[in-house]
Amino acid sequence: MASSRQCKVTRRTALAGLGATGMALAMPGILRAQSSQLVMATGGGKLDDAYRTTIFNPWKEGYGGIDVITTSNEGARLKAMVEQNNVEWDLIQGPAEELVVYAREGLLEPIDFSGIDRDKMIEGSMHEHFVLTDLAAHHIAWNTDNISGEGPGDWSALFNLDGRISLWKKPFQTLEVALLADGVSPAELYPLDIDRALASLDNVSDKVLWWDTGAQGAQMLIDGEVDAGSTWNGRVHEPRKAGAPVDFHFNQAVLVSDAWAVPAGAPNKEKALELLAYALSAEAQAAFAKAIPYGPVNTDAEALLDEEVKADLPKLDGSSVMLDVDYWADHSAEATERFNNWLLG
Repeated sequence: MASSRQCKVTRRTALAGLGATGMALAMPGILRAQSSQLVMATGGGKLDDAYRTTIFNPWKEGYGGIDVITTSNEGARLKAMVEQNNVEWDLIQGPAEELVVYAREGLLEPIDFSGIDRDKMIEGSMHEHFVLTDLAAHHIAWNTDNISGEGPGDWSALFNLDGRISLWKKPFQTLEVALLADGVSPAELYPLDIDRALASLDNVSDKVLWWDTGAQGAQMLIDGEVDAGSTWNGRVHEPRKAGAPVDFHFNQAVLVSDAWAVPAGAPNKEKALELLAYALSAEAQAAFAKAIPYGPVNTDAEALLDEEVKADLPKLDGSSVMLDVDYWADHSAEATERFNNWLLG
């Protein structure tokens, strides 16, 4: 979901590094927040650009002229700053499954929700120490040159496809996909039955091409190296619009999210919470969804979006399922070991 630059917390690196924030020393401080600015650690790239145009700049113009400066969201640096009582950041953005680990390590402030209308937020978006800010989808996509008409309608149809398919070479989201393919309903997905998930993957092991990065997974589909497979919607949205032979849908999507939090000891905590509240407003959520194809977590934002935009946005409904970040915080090591052993045969 975020930039793939090295040393930053991104969707692809987050779960692989759960619990590893204490394994490295922090970099020397680069930015320290001043009263006239906020410092936010982000993943950079297109996500950072979207934040600036749809959230940071409008907030600055309407809420006191405060600049938002961004820096890299390195977990080891956060840990060192908090432990040394020398926190330079006011906010941090990262995958929700990473921020839940930071919260358990005491690196995040409890969120003051007084400025947020919680009744407008989708179920599961509010946590004690962080808030989900968007919805992206790990979903089914297919090459339209290889498959004429509609692609596989659900994960079971993908697993039963007579052709090559692609899956992410990680347990995160892939075990969920395998269970959905085996008939587990979204409502009954957690706790994951890892034995059943691996048995489901056994059924397709001879026709799977595994991808390691989001860019690789999308390219497999666009090039027709596979007929259909799993990918993230942000990776195939623009190629489809540009005419690439790829299509997708959100049925049985596994929803993953960016989240925002306030580091423990943040120098400008109150202003940071004000910016967070603005980022969750219907206006900001709708503007962000128009800039980058991630669904809003404020239910009022939908009324501000036209039908064409809404059709390309993931959403929480009866067929989709939110990634259970607490499950992965508890079981990441076990699931990763078992998945990797399965890969080795």
